[in-house]
Amino acid sequence: MEKITLYYFLVKNKATLALGENIKLLLEDAAIEHEYVRLTLDETWDNKKVQFIEEGLYSGTLPYIEVGGKKFGRTIPIMRYISVKLGNKYHGTNDEENQLLDCVADITNDWFESMKWAFIDSDKNMENHAKVGTPKFLTIFERYYSVQKGPYILGNKISYPDFLVYHLLDDDKALNSLANYPNLQNLAQSFVERPNIKKYLATLSQ
Repeated sequence: MEKITLYYFLVKNKATLALGENIKLLLEDAAIEHEYVRLTLDETWDNKKVQFIEEGLYSGTLPYIEVGGKKFGRTIPIMRYISVKLGNKYHGTNDEENQLLDCVADITNDWFESMKWAFIDSDKNMENHAKVGTPKFLTIFERYYSVQKGPYILGNKISYPDFLVYHLLDDDKALNSLANYPNLQNLAQSFVERPNIKKYLATLSQ
């Protein structure tokens, strides 16, 4: 693929927090040349949002990517688009597998929304999410990851929802709390050992 420019917010001054990191992880794993532009939620954002809408990014939301002079928005559709451009590299091999991937990806939206509003609203809601929300979604995804013998949702082949699930485990501070979720633990351990991912993660601790 041509070089990709990824645009997203810098959330709470943490480089890896929230939706943009899903795409970043995919780009790193695929070894695609890219630039990551981080925007801030300040007084200039309203003007930037109007500009994005005028340029065809009609939702006026981030993340989005720019490639070949064209803009593409929304996290999961971006990841699907990149996979298709790479010959369905991160898709399944048939309609049934792809329906499963779509289903898992759709549920990650529910998890993200639950976590997002808990973190925005109050400490009490964050505590409730940790006690109720996090275990709820860990249980759901543990079921999905129990079907195949390999570490990923499709077994030994990684696909785009695996990036979403891994990153939610990270954002929800659940990576060190997977003792009762062996399949998700297997996913997390295998994911961080992927050569390009391992190399990228090492840069975050420098």
